[in-house]
Formats: sequence, C-alpha cells, structure tokens
Amino acid sequence: MKFVLDTNVFLKALIKNSTVRGIIMGSNHEFLVPAHLIDETREHLDEVEEKSGLSRSEIESVLDALLGRTRFVEEGQVLSRWREAEKAMNKVDENDVPFVAAALAARCDGIWSDDRHLKRQSKVRVWTTREVVRLGGRA
Repeated sequence: MKFVLDTNVFLKALIKNSTVRGIIMGSNHEFLVPAHLIDETREHLDEVEEKSGLSRSEIESVLDALLGRTRFVEEGQVLSRWREAEKAMNKVDENDVPFVAAALAARCDGIWSDDRHLKRQSKVRVWTTREVVRLGGRA
C-alpha cells in the first residue's frame, strides 16, 4: 500500500525505535511525504532530542534513515491539489492541508496519521497506526 505520512507519525518514528519506526523501515508499504513534513519536523527537533534521549547527530542519522524509506511528492503536484485540500480541511485544521494535497496528488491509499480530526474530511482515507499495524507488511 502507499501512504502519505503525517508529521505526528513521522515524529513518533524519529523519537522512539517503536512499531511505527519498524513499519516504516521494514514493511513493503510505500511512504510519501510533502516537503512541508521536513520543515515541520525540524521545528520539533528540540522536543525530539528531549523525548528520545538521542544526540542531534543520532537524530540526524535516524532522520536520514527514515527519509531513505520515503519519497517526496513533488511540490508542483502538491500545489496543484492545494485548493481542493483547503476546501476539504475548511473548519478542520489548515495545518494539515499539505498532507491532504499530497495524498490527492499522489493517488495513494491515504494518509497515515493519528490525528483524529483528519478523519473529519472526506477526500482522503486516513489510516491510524492501529489500522496500519493490522495490515502488516503487505503492500
């Protein structure tokens, strides 16, 4: 399956060597991200350092490994679906527009996110970690 990763899932994988990281690193699924995810992740590096107990260089190593398992959705593609995503996210959460736009542009199976509010839009399926775990490593 093909998923756009939301920042909350990506940060979980960065903070802890957990089920989430294991799925990203070891499953047969394909993972996509908009460039926005990198900016948002970098804004939280102090928090990642505090919660993970890792040094900055260790965090950068994990970050590189995670990004090595993802593919970027081209910015032009994301922007081409931006208005549709904005409309879908109206009164939900404008911060998640890049992820909805990326999912629409990439024609994927949905967004992997644990933000419940994302399920309030109807344009893109949203998969929780629990749902992705149930899928196992199947692609």
